[in-house]
Formats: sequence, C-alpha cells, structure tokens
Amino acid sequence: MGQHDGLFYKFEKVRTNSGLLPTFEAYFRGDACIKGAQIYLPYRAYLKPGVIDPEPHFHRDEEYLAFVGHDLRDAFESFDAEIELWLGEDYDNMEKIVITKPTMIRVPQFYWHGPVEIKRLGKPLFFQPVLFSSRYYAIRRRTDEDGRVYFNALCEGMPSQGEIVTFPPAKAIGE
Repeated sequence: MGQHDGLFYKFEKVRTNSGLLPTFEAYFRGDACIKGAQIYLPYRAYLKPGVIDPEPHFHRDEEYLAFVGHDLRDAFESFDAEIELWLGEDYDNMEKIVITKPTMIRVPQFYWHGPVEIKRLGKPLFFQPVLFSSRYYAIRRRTDEDGRVYFNALCEGMPSQGEIVTFPPAKAIGE
C-alpha cells in the first residue's frame, strides 16, 4: 500500500433499481468511500422522464444541482429535457423553476427544494447533485394528525441506512 491510498476511491458498480436510470451507476458517498471526505456526489444518467426527488427538503449544507446533456463531448447539443424544480427559503412559498437548458443551481444552506421532476426527456440527461457533507441527509417537513408541524431527517449511513430521526421528537409534540 502506498502512503496516499486513503485519498483514492475506485468506483464500484452500484445497482440503481430504478426504471429512470441505467442498471448501474458510479456513486461517491462521501465519508463512506474516503474517510474524512466532505462531499457527496452521485453521477447519474437519466434515461426516462419521471420524478427524481418527490418531496421538498433542505440540508444544513450547501448543495449544487447540475443538469447537462449526457454526451459530455457536447453537453449543450445533447441537452433535450424539461425539468421542473421547486425552490425557496420558505416551505409555503416555493417557486416553480423550469429548466430547459444546461443549468447549475446553487441551493444555499437550509433552502427548501423539491420536488424535482423530469417532465420531458428527448435524450439522456446527466444530473449531478453535489452536497457538501460527509453523508447524504434530507430534512423533510411533516404534519401530524392534529395539524402540528414537525421535521424528519432521512440520514444515509445511520444504523439502518436511512433511519428517520424526528425533531422535535414525536412524543414531545403536544406535551
């Protein structure tokens, strides 16, 4: 082993289990791939229209969303898609954004975004979310049966690979 081995990650073929994506993809899951890494970025090629992310959420870290044509020899001519994405500082006042050209979107910390949906796809689309965090997590707003708002955090890398953490704790709501 060389002295720099801990700085390299050889991509593994990760099965997607999605009808929108190729069977396999390259995925970099931050600290799970390189100890101490503070970036989380999948490489995704979408082949069919559909919902990428179904719910509004935010992260405590900045995120960038890149949408380009999949043929990187010409990411502009190979872009043939229409994507809808909702974005805003306030959950109740998000704005619908329609993307029809190669675009990079900066999503500031604690900024609501989603759902994200590919409405039309004429050619494969390269979508790369870049989250400046060691692991993926998403904070989602929920409402209980009495109309009280609480938040859940979906956190990759927790004991159950996607454990839901609720805050304030569900038991404490209404106490």
